[in-house]
Amino acid sequence: MKVSQQEIVAAARELFRNQGYAGASMQDLADRVGLKKASLYSRFPDKEALVGEVLQLTLDEIFATVDDAGGWRAAYEAILRSISGSLVERGRCVAFHLAYGASADAPRAMEAVRGFFTACRRRLAETLSTAVEPGEADRIAVDALSRIEGATLWLAIDGDGTAMQRTLDRLLAEADGLQGRRRVRAKPGNPGKTAGQPRRKHSRAAALPGRP
Repeated sequence: MKVSQQEIVAAARELFRNQGYAGASMQDLADRVGLKKASLYSRFPDKEALVGEVLQLTLDEIFATVDDAGGWRAAYEAILRSISGSLVERGRCVAFHLAYGASADAPRAMEAVRGFFTACRRRLAETLSTAVEPGEADRIAVDALSRIEGATLWLAIDGDGTAMQRTLDRLLAEADGLQGRRRVRAKPGNPGKTAGQPRRKHSRAAALPGRP
């Protein structure tokens, strides 16, 4: 039976999401994908090696449909909807689950988790930086991610997605406020540019540290 690496990584993600880092085992994964344990180890040396692959797959999916062509406000909304939509669909954030489940004995796993959230924050901040100063863009990005992840509590305990929807609505309303500030601060005769804000190029995709 041929099993692709992506199939293994996708299966590992569901194991981590449902059982946590400590609760998932290589034997569980081998059974799920229909491989012998030895065959699985020939592709991944240990469970920790899977974490980075799982989180990179998740990043790729989150940012696959985000396009900056429509401006920062549309791109910001697309990112937030992609993140929140994935969480509502799956019920919990695998990276958040791993952040609490992986211990100091798994430093590569923890580094991958840190890299995942850093990549999300940077992508949001890059998008916002055409509307506000970089420092403020980073703070808004951190707060947005914190509020979205907080809303997953109610998804996890009773499947209630209304808290996530309220969080998303408020974040987008705040973004509209930023858009209004940007218009007020625009230079006379050049309404497309905010005073003191050079236009930035946004990365098209996000990657964990050490990846192209």
